[in-house]
Amino acid sequence: MAIANGSRYYMPPANVVRMIRDLAFLPAYMGNPGDLVLVKELPDNEFMFSTYRRLNLSIRCVQEEDTLGEEDLQAEPWGWSPNMCHWFAAKGMGEEWRPEQKEWYSRKLARKGLNHLLGLIPELDPEIIPELCFSIDDIESKMGKGSYLVKAPWSSSGKGILVVKKPIAAKEKEWVQGILKRQEYVMLEKKWEKVQDFAMEFRKGDSGSEFIGWSVFTTGNQGEYKGNLLGTQAYLEDILTARVAKEKLEWLKLQLPVMLDTLLPTYRGCLGVDMMIYTDAHGEYKLQPCLEINLRYNMGILALELSRRYLTDAAKGEFSIRYYSCPGEARQECLRLQQLYPVVYKNNRIQSGYLNLTPLTEATHFIASINCY
Repeated sequence: MAIANGSRYYMPPANVVRMIRDLAFLPAYMGNPGDLVLVKELPDNEFMFSTYRRLNLSIRCVQEEDTLGEEDLQAEPWGWSPNMCHWFAAKGMGEEWRPEQKEWYSRKLARKGLNHLLGLIPELDPEIIPELCFSIDDIESKMGKGSYLVKAPWSSSGKGILVVKKPIAAKEKEWVQGILKRQEYVMLEKKWEKVQDFAMEFRKGDSGSEFIGWSVFTTGNQGEYKGNLLGTQAYLEDILTARVAKEKLEWLKLQLPVMLDTLLPTYRGCLGVDMMIYTDAHGEYKLQPCLEINLRYNMGILALELSRRYLTDAAKGEFSIRYYSCPGEARQECLRLQQLYPVVYKNNRIQSGYLNLTPLTEATHFIASINCY
């Protein structure tokens, strides 16, 4: 949303500001000793006792004014944007946003990635390639029978996606016209029968793109993120190979780093490539290996680190983000789940149970938590 806006001084909507405040602690689970995590409010004693110390976390929480006296700080935000770059540049910890970076974050990049993979990965269907459309007439001329997805080039999870059929209804045309006016074009994709969302997570450095693990996640009816499965990489790979041959996953491990290094030679940092298993008209399982390229930390990378650092090898479960609209509701629900599913530890790692990963107050609306079994 900040990248689409483009302003150094972008102010997100109130619900996003609330989410930033409530979930600011999450990067702590990916940090190393000596790291600082920037938060709006310092965690309370209850959270420090029940979660921070119990999981042997070693990072330090700081507020913005506390960073002024720190020396040699290296900035590593959840994700870059014009306003984030400006914030760090003003503190001498980075450079201003470059206009050419905007296209890195467009859905057009995923389309380029698909075109690169077509022919390299066996049995990819050419019909999965999205179309670029610049008008309503352009969209309708490229639609066939069945449902299609119209996607804004820049949008956040669960936003900027519309399901349409031909002919497009008047209200839907208004929505599309709004996106065309703000972003110049839209992406048109055939709507497939999705079976499983998953992703490949990478860390991209000077030596190329390093695959760091699989991510299996769930989404809602509008494509909004709901949660990630937790467990070993072998467990997640078993879920995927139940529908896709292991050889195809190995092909992805070979071809995706090459594709990313070709498309993004100068990007450095973490990223994820969202994928999908779907069924075609004959009911056969098929692969869509590049739905989106997310150039940032993401919940899949966080789930990977949670599984590797804090869970026993036998533990399985789900990491989730939940929103509660009424003040006090989030805290009440969290306490109820803690009583129903108390955490069981084995060798200082979580074996089972429910645990909130972010601090709770009466004003909390967003909770990040894990529930293991």
